[in-house]
Amino acid sequence: MMGRGISPNVHTFSILIDAMCKEGMVKKAHELFDLMIERGVEPNTITYSALMDGYCFQGRMDEAAKMFHSMVVRGCEPSVISYTILINGYCKAKKLDETMQIFEDMCSKGLTPNVITYTSLIDGLFKVGRVAAAQELFMEMQARGPSPDIYTYNILLDGLFTNGSYEEAMRLYEKVDNDGLEADIVTYNIVIHHMCKSNNLDEAKKLFDSLSSKELKPDTRTFSIMIQGFMKEGLLQESENLLTEMLDKGPTPDNVTYSIMIRGFFQNNEIDKQSNFSMI
Repeated sequence: MMGRGISPNVHTFSILIDAMCKEGMVKKAHELFDLMIERGVEPNTITYSALMDGYCFQGRMDEAAKMFHSMVVRGCEPSVISYTILINGYCKAKKLDETMQIFEDMCSKGLTPNVITYTSLIDGLFKVGRVAAAQELFMEMQARGPSPDIYTYNILLDGLFTNGSYEEAMRLYEKVDNDGLEADIVTYNIVIHHMCKSNNLDEAKKLFDSLSSKELKPDTRTFSIMIQGFMKEGLLQESENLLTEMLDKGPTPDNVTYSIMIRGFFQNNEIDKQSNFSMI
């Protein structure tokens, strides 16, 4: 394109930079970013956000923060999306002090956090065990908006389960179910997984069997969770039956499914079966 004397505009550069970042080619994306500035094309909010997102995805928060700072210095106003990308990155890195600082800065600029902003913060708080703060933020969402979506509820459910609040998580699950919210397969995977972990295998199996009545198809993760639950209780035949069902009807087992089977046979002293699966 440039070889033919056609000069890409900021929109073209931004699309290319975003695509490179999504493929993990952040170094090449940054080189392209430098080239566009050399050619006199000024990056916009979308360009900076794409590059920040690439660095955040790789956990390179220092570089992401530098891009954000460069954006501000060059007079490009960060958007809610720009702030949310940085907040999400810091949350995944469990850097809550930096997260809250960015969040407060965002609000002081008069920008309104969106669902993804709040959900990222709630997830970050759960990751460092700050359950009460996460619940408080969720209540703030419900009171002031934006309305939580099913992704928010899934994060809240998993956070409560993971931090030992089983009964509270089950109450929330029932609320999702009773309030008529569109629970997705991720919701059920979370609940079934934690039921199995808490030795409630019968309840997990009932919920698993009820999915078809809810017009939801179990995915590979759903089956893998149930197989692991059966293996944990020494119910090898039930695990094998589920794997056979996957092979006959789908979904396709993945490496995690086979690893669960191999580990389960080993833990249940079924060395011959373990060896057979190890050959697959």
